[in-house]
Amino acid sequence: MLLNLRRFAFLSLFSTLLLLLLTPSWTTTASEHNSDAKKFEFDSKLQWLNVERPLTLKELRGKVTVLDFWTYGCINCMHVLVDLAKLEQKYGNRLAVIGVHTPKFDNEKNVETLRQIVIRYDIHHPVVNDTDWQIGNYYGMRAWPTQVVIDPAGEVLGKVEGEGNYDVLDQVIDRLLDKHSEVIVDKPLPISLEKDRLKRSFLAAPGKLTVSDRYVAISDTLNHRIVLASHDGKVQRIFGDGQAGLRDGESETVRFSSPQGLVFNDNGLFVADTGNHAVRFIDLKLGSVNTIAGGGKRELSRAGKFDALEVSLRSPWGLALREPWLYIAMAGTHQIWRLNLNSGQISSFAGNGREGIVNGDVVDATFSQPSGLSISGDWLYVADAEASAVRRVNLDRKRVDTLIGTGLFDFGDRDGPFWDAMLQHVLGIAALDEASILIADTYNHKLRLLDLSKRSVRTLVGTGKPGNRLGTGEKAQLNEPGGLAVLGRKVLIADTNNHRIAQYDLETQKLDEWRLFQ
Repeated sequence: MLLNLRRFAFLSLFSTLLLLLLTPSWTTTASEHNSDAKKFEFDSKLQWLNVERPLTLKELRGKVTVLDFWTYGCINCMHVLVDLAKLEQKYGNRLAVIGVHTPKFDNEKNVETLRQIVIRYDIHHPVVNDTDWQIGNYYGMRAWPTQVVIDPAGEVLGKVEGEGNYDVLDQVIDRLLDKHSEVIVDKPLPISLEKDRLKRSFLAAPGKLTVSDRYVAISDTLNHRIVLASHDGKVQRIFGDGQAGLRDGESETVRFSSPQGLVFNDNGLFVADTGNHAVRFIDLKLGSVNTIAGGGKRELSRAGKFDALEVSLRSPWGLALREPWLYIAMAGTHQIWRLNLNSGQISSFAGNGREGIVNGDVVDATFSQPSGLSISGDWLYVADAEASAVRRVNLDRKRVDTLIGTGLFDFGDRDGPFWDAMLQHVLGIAALDEASILIADTYNHKLRLLDLSKRSVRTLVGTGKPGNRLGTGEKAQLNEPGGLAVLGRKVLIADTNNHRIAQYDLETQKLDEWRLFQ
């Protein structure tokens, strides 16, 4: 892979920072490629978010500084953000966390799109968009995510890679603050949060949606709630009080955290409660919410069967149902799991936990951050986001194959035969019929149709650029669509960065807003 990138999770903690803990006198004042780190400075032309003005490394002297190298589509980077928020809360202004966004995908270079992500991920620290990897290359960044620690004197001490390094960082920060106590500067940075400038709307970054014979359900992701509406858009009920949390109970008092995937059964609605690493169930008759799997902690990849309420999950993102099995796109472990609704047992189903795009038997196959699921006949279709791929699993033969996609760094924007087509970080998928699959080609800002008989893909909506223009498909625009659902001859689209639900008419080929009203 490029620069050996994406050695994400489960990397050894025997890193340079651990050496620092074991041998306090050990330090280094340089990156892997430079001998005098103090001379390095942020380029004044770099674009910054969450601050009143661009920052300099010099003004960070007197604080412990953590440079967090990330790319916003990376699930492991999302997990690290949670750890960094805890450290910021613990150490206050004595710690400066700087998010250095080193984009993988072309779409991630767009600062306006990154602004939406900073809001969506509730990031409170400064973020610099390092599109050309000036900072990343200087500090020898080789994996997403990576954290580099700089002491209050401006010396670069070391780095950790992957996730799961909270304890190491916590101990290092604590020791450095004690060692440099006489020069610590407890002064806030010039923070100006992007979310404070967000124009308010009823929906905020809706991620997924689903349809029953009576309702449309929407994951109102940034508002941490589920919106239930009739087919004409009238809001019937809202589940969640708008605050992130994990709380079961009645509709007005329950809490979710960045919910995503949804699927109905005859009695209610299943929710992939992504931020809580849980699966919840909304009983539509009782108006109550209960946790049925996971519950607050991130799990590592492992095999076996478990009681669903006694095992932790890892960023469940998409759902599909063929009773008694609830299939779960477990983005954080690069697997498909399934929950037996009769027995309450849960287990991994497809994917060995390693990131990749390997076909074959379900126990040997690999996925890359699966984020959307849809079932048609004997096939479970998978939006395999980080490989920019469309995969499928034959549920009877338990075999995985690939329709579009070849690798983690093979992405683009090209219609045509499956073998030649290119996508970019696909998050949403919905079977239209046995021969047609719809996908939300998220980072290309497009709705696309896969013709299984012709083995070809074509664009229905989108220009390839983010926007909010309505109208005919070839001129209309979306902005990072994340979820799809079919309502008659219309396709409902969670148009995430436009904070709306769009609808595409398959007959007229026109895109309109699907308006909610109360």
